[in-house]
Parts: sequence; C-alpha cells; structure tokens
Amino acid sequence: MNDKFYTHIHMSAGNERGEVFGGHLNKAIVSATCEMVIHIIDGKVDRKYDEDIGLNLFKF
Repeated sequence: MNDKFYTHIHMSAGNERGEVFGGHLNKAIVSATCEMVIHIIDGKVDRKYDEDIGLNLFKF
C-alpha cells in the first residue's frame, strides 16, 4: 500500500474440538508448524484509503 509491502491474508484455524475459524490474518505467532500457500499476482496492485467507506480499497 502506498508503494510499500502490504499483505492481504485469509486464514482458517482449527482447535482440538474440530471447530474451524476463518478470517483475515493480521498477526500470528506460530508455536510448532504452519502451512501456507502464497499466490503472487502479476503486475501492480495498490491500495488507497477511502475515507467515505473507511477501508483500504484496491487501486489498479
């Protein structure tokens, strides 16, 4: 965002009861193992803060 590195990560995590939770990953500490799939998009995709909506929206 703003010509600096920015990630947009979706994640899902399960607990010992088999329940799974998902959403955006902003911060994580991995204690044992972690499996990731990273998809790099060709070209440049930026984001710009939209004050009306209150979110960083895609800017192509």
